[in-house]
Amino acid sequence: MQKKLNKQFPEDKGERMCYMKKHVSDYLNKGVKGHFNYEFVDVIVNDDNLLFIDPMLIETSNDQWCKEAKMSIQSFFDAFFVAYSEKNDLKKVELLSHAGEQNGTRLGYGRGDNGKGNTVKGLIDIFTPLENLMQEISTMRKAEDLPLLIPDFAEDGLSDLLTNILHAQLNAFTLQQMEKYGVKSNGNARFWSWDKEQTCWIQIEKPSFYVDGQELLLVPKQIVRKNYLFSTSQYFNRIILERMREEGGYMDGDKPIPKKEVVKAKRFSGEHWQYDESVSYTKKNNDALDEYHKKLPMFYFENGNSMQDEELDELIYGFPVSQTA
Repeated sequence: MQKKLNKQFPEDKGERMCYMKKHVSDYLNKGVKGHFNYEFVDVIVNDDNLLFIDPMLIETSNDQWCKEAKMSIQSFFDAFFVAYSEKNDLKKVELLSHAGEQNGTRLGYGRGDNGKGNTVKGLIDIFTPLENLMQEISTMRKAEDLPLLIPDFAEDGLSDLLTNILHAQLNAFTLQQMEKYGVKSNGNARFWSWDKEQTCWIQIEKPSFYVDGQELLLVPKQIVRKNYLFSTSQYFNRIILERMREEGGYMDGDKPIPKKEVVKAKRFSGEHWQYDESVSYTKKNNDALDEYHKKLPMFYFENGNSMQDEELDELIYGFPVSQTA
């Protein structure tokens, strides 16, 4: 989106003209800043916001919106993993036909910068390894497993996929927030969203809110992060390496070799050595992924779960906002 916006502004003596950043609060609440005022992320509506919807924050939250979202997400991934387990090519295409890049939230890297992940064919290509993995790792069943075991699929791709799955819920949240500030819908949007009861994509037309001709979807602030806390590296270090030590590996006599030393020594094994070792180990020990599923909520709890209002202020506005201001 950044590249697209820049083209709207001519260059003057080699310097690009500046444009005024506009936030949701400029449309809903007379420009009042500070995330302590809002339940949503006060995104810049005419630029990218480097945040991502995090499935673990949804899974570990107890509020009703997240409970509903969690059921929708798991419903999709139940169907998704079955399709790959059964090598059902038609079902794969059906499931990924409405799962590409989504810019309604203004989160992520922006339109067109998501590589192959913005087309059905691109997503099919990205998930090519999954068919074989499903034959050997029966415990793959959750959204967060994809960034662990699929190369080139991380925060931006998964956040876009989750946005599509939750489009109807995000639209309803947006309308609810608008109503609080006395703002009415300025148009209808027709979109696809995942229906957990029918277990399929359905097309919906609902009142929506447009900014400069583009649909805006507000996102609950407690479900976003700058980076996921789950990754191939974390899975290897927190689960696989620990298990290998218990089995007698990576030891210096009766003392475990420090993890930093293991990583330092193994980095010469190839750029993707952690991925290769994680996949290889998990194929032989399917329960390792189950152990990770059980421990991941605790990893999030240890690292603070959702972002604080002050962190969101710094990232979105570029400065802190005092609650006494």
